Amino acid sequence: MIGARALRRWSGAARAFVRRRSRRGLVLLYHRVAGPRFDPMLLDVAPARFVEHLDVLRATAAVLPLGEFESLRRAGRLPPRAVAVTFDDGYADNLLAAAPRLQAAGVPATVFVTAGMVGGAGEFWWDDVERIAFAPRPLGGDAPALAQPWSAEASASEVDARWNVFAAPHTARQRLFLTLCGALGGLPSPERDRHVATLREWAGVSATARDSHRTLSRAELAMLAAVPGIAVGAHTMTHPRLSAQEPAVQRRELQESRETLEGWLGRPVPHVAYPFGTDADVSAATVRAARAAGFAAAFVNMPAPAWRWDDALRVPRLLVRDWDAATFESRLHAWWAA
Repeated sequence: MIGARALRRWSGAARAFVRRRSRRGLVLLYHRVAGPRFDPMLLDVAPARFVEHLDVLRATAAVLPLGEFESLRRAGRLPPRAVAVTFDDGYADNLLAAAPRLQAAGVPATVFVTAGMVGGAGEFWWDDVERIAFAPRPLGGDAPALAQPWSAEASASEVDARWNVFAAPHTARQRLFLTLCGALGGLPSPERDRHVATLREWAGVSATARDSHRTLSRAELAMLAAVPGIAVGAHTMTHPRLSAQEPAVQRRELQESRETLEGWLGRPVPHVAYPFGTDADVSAATVRAARAAGFAAAFVNMPAPAWRWDDALRVPRLLVRDWDAATFESRLHAWWAA
């Protein structure tokens, strides 16, 4: 009879063997190809850095279209060092800056588009919060409730271009930025947008998007979808934190985004990426809503490789930052070894 300790050792060794023998791949998550500039959310990868990333991928990885990656992953037949490239949100620079570089490198990618922002005049709410919190003019003491407590400043904002959300805030404006992001993130989209409009008025910020932060137009979305090697996926209608919404709202956000994009593009949209995508942002109800909406695969934001046994509606993706080539390559090797 095998003792409990020996059984545990055998089970651990068996699991390690299975992990070594199983093929896993990496799904990379980008947002923007833009900059360098003030980027407190760390969403930008500079164009020159993005080209370096593509060179590294061509030299070290087997880059697959996302649909093929998923089919092979589920069958346990991913090639060694398999990678799929994705983008979230649907910024205009995905067409203007990312797509030409992807095409030149022969690297396929899927762009997950927030359908309700396509053709809109404004910016994503977190970009609005950036220009509200760091508005160049002094912010008055009559701040909206979400910005309280706030004391009127005697001088205009001073932006520390090196600061980002992972650093401790050391100015009132940085604290305001973090406060507003935390307060707005989980709200239903209509309520969130009303608060943002009030905050814009307080800060004297235009409702019209900066050219550097605008989203795709309908015509640009069609152009993006026509680029060889580029696929379009869904990213909800209004980019809410799904887990904080009622189940009916989650279902509507997911279903309408798929149907809207399919109607515009005239082709199936089988894949979705959950907004934000961490464990806190994706509940069991969210996964049920994605299944009910008819998605074949759904993607989260989790620092892990994608294994054969991962739930098709919770496929991990790895967030890529503005790294130089050496750092990017070392990250890839660490993820492949995980």
